[in-house]
Amino acid sequence: MEEAIKHFVASPGYRPMTRSELAGALRLPPNLRRELRARLRDLQARGELVLLRKNRWARPDSGRLVTGDLAVHARGHGTVEDPDRPGEEIRIEPEDLRHAIHGDRVVVERLSDRPTGRGRRRSPVRDSGARGRVSRVVERRHASIAGLLKRTSHYWYIIPANARFPETVRIRDAEPGVRREDGHMAVVELDPWDPKSVMLTGRLTEDLGRPDAPGVDMAVLLRQNNLVEAFPRQALEEAHRLSPHVAPSALAGRRDLRGLGAVTIDPVDAKDYDDAVSLALRPDGTWELHVHIADVAHQVEPGGAIDREARARGTSVYLVDRSIPMLPRDLTTDICSLLPDTDRLCHTVRLVLDPEGRVREEETFRSVIRSRARLDYDTVQTFLSGAGGSSVPADLGATLHDMAALAGRMRRLRLDDGALAFNVPEVRLDLDADGRVASIRRRGAAEAYNLIEEFMLAANRAVARRMSRARVPALYRIHEPPDEAQWAGMAEALAVLGVSGFAPDSTHLNDLVARVAGEPVEYPVSLAILRHLKRAEYSPRCAVHFGLAFKPYTHFTSPIRRYPDLVVHRILCALECGEPPPYSHAGIDDIARHASRMERAAAEAERESVDLKRIRYYRDLLDRGETGPHPAVVTGVIPRGLLVEIVATLQRGLVPSHALQGGRASRLTPGQSLDVELARVDMQRRLVDFRPSSPERPSPRATQASGRRRHRIR
Repeated sequence: MEEAIKHFVASPGYRPMTRSELAGALRLPPNLRRELRARLRDLQARGELVLLRKNRWARPDSGRLVTGDLAVHARGHGTVEDPDRPGEEIRIEPEDLRHAIHGDRVVVERLSDRPTGRGRRRSPVRDSGARGRVSRVVERRHASIAGLLKRTSHYWYIIPANARFPETVRIRDAEPGVRREDGHMAVVELDPWDPKSVMLTGRLTEDLGRPDAPGVDMAVLLRQNNLVEAFPRQALEEAHRLSPHVAPSALAGRRDLRGLGAVTIDPVDAKDYDDAVSLALRPDGTWELHVHIADVAHQVEPGGAIDREARARGTSVYLVDRSIPMLPRDLTTDICSLLPDTDRLCHTVRLVLDPEGRVREEETFRSVIRSRARLDYDTVQTFLSGAGGSSVPADLGATLHDMAALAGRMRRLRLDDGALAFNVPEVRLDLDADGRVASIRRRGAAEAYNLIEEFMLAANRAVARRMSRARVPALYRIHEPPDEAQWAGMAEALAVLGVSGFAPDSTHLNDLVARVAGEPVEYPVSLAILRHLKRAEYSPRCAVHFGLAFKPYTHFTSPIRRYPDLVVHRILCALECGEPPPYSHAGIDDIARHASRMERAAAEAERESVDLKRIRYYRDLLDRGETGPHPAVVTGVIPRGLLVEIVATLQRGLVPSHALQGGRASRLTPGQSLDVELARVDMQRRLVDFRPSSPERPSPRATQASGRRRHRIR
């Protein structure tokens, strides 16, 4: 019924109707009118319909009203993307947020962007506008907020730890047994949204301790990002009933590939292994590549307790000091994990590639495999680079060299087709027993990582092609090309860096990046491009993936840690077995929206955990008097001074103008290098100030570009 309602309300010429008028227009019999009321309320709760004056129902985004997810920025304003106008963003000033907070699902009223006189409100308009105000909060995604507990002479309040929550929360009362401690980090459960309220209010539910106490920083991060480590009892019980052993009955209809000698290659600290690969040269000179993916769909029943929790989480989250898995650990580290010398059920993609790396044949099927060895990126990289001391089994050496060579040819073909190719560095933080950062180092193993990435990309493409040909409701991974404003912003940012020769297409971008490779300006150039690209997302639409130059494309290769991959496995199983599609178009659309939102939230939490631990590391260095010098690269010049980034750790900070010779930053430009020393660390605002360790002159050490990894736009 919901599909019929949404289709009718979205039809051309629809005018807002009452429930009775809708029932008549839809020709519903009397016994379904009560269900109509329930479905309308459900659609309203999800923000897909709104109730107007005189009890008339309409779409929220029909002209004046738009429903979307609110993003609040550090400066206090908010933005909502218009779902019917890709690329358009509606800006909401702080006074128009009406106590909506970052992450809320909101209905926004479009406002005229024409200037008005002082004291006059902007008037609502029906045509597209760049300004809006919150009309209603449909769903509050952050039920609780963590922050610093403070008091006035009249009341207690919390200053949120996350800059995206700029509004303080007044404490109405506290749960029994929870003490109020001025200066402690605490958690407040927000009261329901009230547009008439003067300020946010809530109930104090937890005292986390002093800000500098061990473990408090990550406790705050978990609470403010709604990250829950524990699984519901029903999900754990369901997981415990699953056996890690492959039953003979489970082998029916599967190909036995246990003799292929598959291997897993993952990060050295990985705990779950959901993909394995095997490669063999055929007599005709072509290559037979098998990509084996853990058959999570066989273990996780649709609609069961595990499935419901996995869908809600959307993805695993990898923080600096812990991982929060999408599935119970019994599944991620044992039952579904492709452990060496252990029979495991898989879904396999078989590809036949010519010597140049082009796919000539492809098929998908369910299988059983036995991994030959568990390798990691660092070990494989050491082996491929020819360095001594590698622990790679002798009989796998030739295969790894063949894999690397084939992956290199596949990557060159992909780049020739227009895929983006640029690198941004990543860091790894090593912690001591107290959870503090002991060291920070660049991640490496680029060739080993590329090897696996190319094989996974090829498998994802093969699955996407099969779904696309079948024309069934399916989940794709898309990446829209930049719009005109983004191309213009990219050109301006590159011009500031002194880079010429820009043209708005992927080929010219790759040429530009290749031209500055190895130069100090390489990293700022990559960031300037990335910041002006759209986000990749999940969608029911079979559209282009700009960053990879693929159409169609999907995510299939990580069902242990990404819910969309599990959905794609189920769709693929249905196609292979000749069964009806397991999901409707509306169901896929709901999954795509939720999964994209949870992916963004996870990425934000992961990035924040790195920032949090890294800035505490620098505070500890400053407390010990270990101020530097640190090789850095200039990433920007602003009136207040130089924006710099430490080469070894990627920590960003400011060199104030007053710390520079003559108080001016004009002598240095983005991409140039200098040595800096620590001057100030503000833990509350997460800001670091530096000072030049010597007169500003180029520092050869700052030009090192080691440890680069390709940014995943996948």
